This record gives sequence, structure tokens and C-alpha cells, in this order.
Amino acid sequence: RDAERPKATGKVGDTREMRILTTDQIRALIEAEPSQKYRTLYLTAIMTGARQGEILGLQWHDVDFEKKQIRIARTYNHERFFEPKTKGSLRKIDMAPVLVKELAAWKLASGGKDEGLVFPSGDGTPLICHNMKNRHFFPALKKAEIEPIRFHDLRHTYASLMLAQGENVKYIQTQLGHSSPTVTLNVY
Repeated sequence: RDAERPKATGKVGDTREMRILTTDQIRALIEAEPSQKYRTLYLTAIMTGARQGEILGLQWHDVDFEKKQIRIARTYNHERFFEPKTKGSLRKIDMAPVLVKELAAWKLASGGKDEGLVFPSGDGTPLICHNMKNRHFFPALKKAEIEPIRFHDLRHTYASLMLAQGENVKYIQTQLGHSSPTVTLNVY
């Protein structure tokens, strides 16, 4: 009666399987997307492991080109901005040089202003995730001849690539915003 109930590890019959893209599939996905905005958005997801809502809520003042970091300070879900779900989710993510270059090119092309969204809709409001996936992500996957995956699998791809490269689990945990390295190891 006084014991704590263990946390659920998933629903019985939950068949959502983690799918990881290979480097060739990543390249094919990026090349299959005709829009610079969406190519840069996918690359940001793959090279930072940020969650979909964190990317959609990203503003230019969160991107520090000098320090090569992205600050996660908010998330955009269900047509509203929220603070990230945990203290660990408030974090700075290191950017690879190729991502710094692509984000800088996108900022220049889009006329991005510091207070503006990095990936806005045509009218400057946040992207609606279902529209983004249905109009761009899924068609790019199809064109690249990649079986359909969830957008969240780009986050899994980042973590798996980092582990495969021998990166320290504690570092990966902080980049992903997990509460502990144990969470990272349990998932990956």
C-alpha cells in the first residue's frame, strides 16, 4: 500500500518502433526536399536531436552563431508556446559546422530577424506540425525512397549516430535534455 507504483514502460501492444536513418538515407532526404527552409529544418532535427516542438518554437535569438549553440527555451505544441517539459529540457545544444553554415544561409535567405521564428509559416506564424509533415516531410521521404518514419525518429537518428561515433553518454544526455544518462541508455 505504501509502495510507489513503477513507471509504465509503454502500453501493451504499442508497436511504435524506433527507426534510425543511415547516412545515405539522411543525404537522400535532404536532397529530396526542394525547399531550403525544410531542408534546413530536417538538418536541424538530425544534427541536434531537438524535439519537433522545440524546433518549431525556435527563434533566431536562440541561435548563437559565435558559440555554435542553439538554446532551447520553449516548445510549440497544440498551437501554443510552452516552457520545455523538464528543467533538463532547458539547454544549449552544440551545432556542427555544417549546421552553422546552413542556418546562417537560411537566415540570410529568409531575412530572419532576431525576434522572429527560425522556421515560420508563410505568414510568420509557427508552422503547424501536421501540415509540415504532410506537405513536406512525408513527400520528401517518398521521393527519397525511404519508408515512412515519424519526425521524432530524426531525434533517434541523432542519438544513435552520436553513440555509434563513440560520444560520451553524459554529453548525449545533456544534448537531448534527458533527465539522466540512464534514460538515454534505456532508450538507445
